[in-house]
Amino acid sequence: MVLAKFMTRRVRSRQRFRKQVHLHAMKDLRRRFTLLAVVVALHSIAMVYFEDLDWWQAFWLTMTSASTTGYGDISAATFWGQFTTIVLIYGMGITLLAQIASDYVELRLMRKEMKLKGRMEWSDMQDHLLIINTPTTNTERYLDLLVQQVCNTPELSDVPIQLLTPKFPEGLPESLRSKGVVHHTGDATTSGMLSTASIGSAKYIVVLSPDSLDPHSDSLVFDILHRIKETGSDAFILAEAIDDNNRERFRAAGAKAVIRPIRAYPEMLVRSLIAPGTEQVLEDLFRYQGDHTVRINVILKHVRWSDIVTTLIQKGIGTAIGYEDPTGKIVTHPASQNRVDINALIVLVGEEQKTPAPLEIQKLFAEH
Repeated sequence: MVLAKFMTRRVRSRQRFRKQVHLHAMKDLRRRFTLLAVVVALHSIAMVYFEDLDWWQAFWLTMTSASTTGYGDISAATFWGQFTTIVLIYGMGITLLAQIASDYVELRLMRKEMKLKGRMEWSDMQDHLLIINTPTTNTERYLDLLVQQVCNTPELSDVPIQLLTPKFPEGLPESLRSKGVVHHTGDATTSGMLSTASIGSAKYIVVLSPDSLDPHSDSLVFDILHRIKETGSDAFILAEAIDDNNRERFRAAGAKAVIRPIRAYPEMLVRSLIAPGTEQVLEDLFRYQGDHTVRINVILKHVRWSDIVTTLIQKGIGTAIGYEDPTGKIVTHPASQNRVDINALIVLVGEEQKTPAPLEIQKLFAEH
């Protein structure tokens, strides 16, 4: 048991310092390149001096010897030329070249692992969508739906997406990586973490509520919004609020749009990014207070849709947004000049508006 805890601690320690190891490997690689360049230069000078070769021939002999290619077209013939080759090339050059090749492959593998596990800074990202936090439940499913909706939206289809979350320390699911999503493993409330996610060059920032049922999540979102504000980011910021009383506080902290965390409909979040203000209209449709939709079971025959819309607005009844046809199909926003047959109207009304009886609606269109 003690050994298991010790091994776990060692693994975590290695993961913690993996980035420092990566930077150290880069320094080692540069150092070996420099040393190899010195060896190549010294051997080339020796070949010019001892073998009476020109500079290009000396360099060619040095490189073919160091790479163990050995074409044999040029070779060291004098004692000092051969001695220099043994010391500089066989003793140092070949070893350095092998070490450089090995370090390069290891470095590439390490960089790939760091990218997959979110330990690499995506400093070259520009005009991207930065999503901060992830839901605590059904995380992968929600992100799949959200990212798919972003990809399907023409205005956002080419926008790069980055996640800043501690949720995927071992790498993003393949379903997200296949859509080009990258991530940085970390907590946005940690000092300096936002800058590592290239927040200064982000075009959109979405701050998700980790737990849509826990009001304390608003405190976390509020903290993150303040940290974003301190960076001076000019991105469009959307935040999720569980408590409606916190909406104005979020806006004061820099959020341009505030929505409820409705996990089943990521379309609302995406629509808020490209058409700010629509989130308020859409949210009102989910509650009875304020503007809401009603169904009026009225039968109308061969009436122009534009006449229906304008008549209902002029009479102060509401705004017709769709209807049910005789087959039971719901039709929304038909062409204004279409003449339609209706079994029921779907009307957007205000909180104070009283829904008239179907007979009153029929009388309005008796002459049409």
